[in-house]
Amino acid sequence: MGTSTTLDRQRTRPGHRQFLPLVQAATLIEWTGTGLFLAVSTIYFVKVAHLSTASVGTGLTIGGAVALAAAVPIARLAARHGPKPVLIGVMLLRALATVGYLWVDGWWSFLLVVSAIAVTEQSSPPLVQSYVGARAPESLRAKVMAVQRTVVNLGISLGGLIAGVALGSGAPGAFRPLLIGGALAYVAVAAVYATARREEATAVAGGARVAELLKDRRLLGFTAYNALVSLWMPVLNVAFPLWLVTETDVPERYVGVLYAVNTVLCIALQYPLNRCYSTTRRAWLSYAAAALLLSGGALAFAAAPGFGARRALLVLGAAVVLLTFAELLQVGASWTLSFDLAPEGARSAYLVLFNTSRTVANRVAGPVLMTGVVLALGTAGWIVLAGALLLGALVPFVMLRTAPATGG
Repeated sequence: MGTSTTLDRQRTRPGHRQFLPLVQAATLIEWTGTGLFLAVSTIYFVKVAHLSTASVGTGLTIGGAVALAAAVPIARLAARHGPKPVLIGVMLLRALATVGYLWVDGWWSFLLVVSAIAVTEQSSPPLVQSYVGARAPESLRAKVMAVQRTVVNLGISLGGLIAGVALGSGAPGAFRPLLIGGALAYVAVAAVYATARREEATAVAGGARVAELLKDRRLLGFTAYNALVSLWMPVLNVAFPLWLVTETDVPERYVGVLYAVNTVLCIALQYPLNRCYSTTRRAWLSYAAAALLLSGGALAFAAAPGFGARRALLVLGAAVVLLTFAELLQVGASWTLSFDLAPEGARSAYLVLFNTSRTVANRVAGPVLMTGVVLALGTAGWIVLAGALLLGALVPFVMLRTAPATGG
């Protein structure tokens, strides 16, 4: 390790015990606010905003594309001013956009609001990662990430539970307090970061530095690879429920049960698994394992229709467990590698640009790939996806052979 790294460790160690609980509290508030609306968003769009399912899907995809386009200017802002002020602005915009859903009265107003939401959802995680990662000692970064991810899952679960209770009351205006509550949560998060002690050092880089990053083949390649392994998101959120309902004899109610399995495992195992991606070498191996697990999950989904309802449920359950472990390893490995590989002078910008891979996988290409290719081809589609992921599992081994030796 170089002298600058040693100095960073010395600078960040004394205050991290006070700083990290503050960030974790902010994370819990943020994702509880997200969970309030995440669980019921589709219902709101269709039943309250009176939009068709096709128009909702189109709007969400366009919103994802807008988020991709916004990544560069946000990266420039983060590079110039540091992650903290940009993160505060993102949270305030997110609060405004969330309240804006109350005034959606057609597709165009929906598109405006959903695009703002997509931009802020994409920008928040890498800005938090940059802000927290720079303050946490290097030896603790994997553990800090694992705690952060656990808090995210707790927040989503808590928000979803509150939303379920509110909607279960049958009150016709139940959506309004959920939206207002979510907006207030984002304002609270902005206030937490605004009152936090200013970071000791802020790496500043101009627009030219961001332009250089856009020409960085390593960044572009790593971003594309992360998008591939991040396909667990559209598989879990789009393909899995549709496949269960349309191609198997398993009752629809088990979709919620299997989602609960995913959530519980994520909360219980994220922290214990942090050793799997605590170093650069381990993180690359975790990527390989994640791709293999996703491939196995795809084959399990392909096999499920060939069984009766009970056995198909077991096969689908096994597929969800494989996807969950892939999720845990991919998310952890991406946090470690993206931070370690980011240029020190433009870390916030790098992380914002890298995070576009999640948007591509979850919002832009992923849903279309799942519905237009995998589900359209049926069993053959799942096998093709499994084959692509199997090839993807080889990439980390190539990287480890060509990269300088790393510890772990």
